[in-house]
Parts: sequence; structure tokens; C-alpha cells
Amino acid sequence: MFSESRYRVHVCLGPNCGPNGSKRTLAAFEAEIARLGLGVDVELIATSCRGRCELGPSVNVYPGSVHYGHVDEIAAELICLQHLARDEVVEELVVETPSRWTKGRR
Repeated sequence: MFSESRYRVHVCLGPNCGPNGSKRTLAAFEAEIARLGLGVDVELIATSCRGRCELGPSVNVYPGSVHYGHVDEIAAELICLQHLARDEVVEELVVETPSRWTKGRR
């Protein structure tokens, strides 16, 4: 089944992102998505480890994929306000995607 949502947001809750606050990040996304009335437009997904431990908490926003790193509660609110509500990538939070993550993908 395909999502009807405009965006999919993946928040890593893996063993390295967890101690860095990913549960608080996920809760901040949930609260801000609700506050902004974006629930129909955004599918929020808690994921397992995505292999970007040094960037934790890490967040991917699709379509894109836009990779955000070190996303705390304040950053989550900014991503919601700017990227999810206004379709503007938060450039200062975007992390470089090493080739090992995209090798063989388009």
C-alpha cells in the first residue's frame, strides 16, 4: 500500500541515535506536525539503524531523499516549519551523503 502523504520522514531510533536523543526528536516531530496541521501531508516513521551513527539523531525526508544530521528538538521544529510546511530544505542542517550510502542507488 502506498502512502498518500506528501512527505515521509524517517527518524532513526537505532542503538547509537537513541542515546543522542532520537526519541525526543521523534516526539518533537509528532508535536510540531500536529500543531501545524500537517498530519495528512506527513507520514512520520521511526526506523532502525540506518548506518549514519556519527550523524545521530539522523533524519531522512522523502521525496529526495534529504539527509539531516544531529537533529534535536529545535531542529525538528525547524524542519517541520520550513521543509514540511513551506517546501524549503533547511540547508544548514543537511549533511553530505557519502558515496557508500548511495552506491548503486539512484
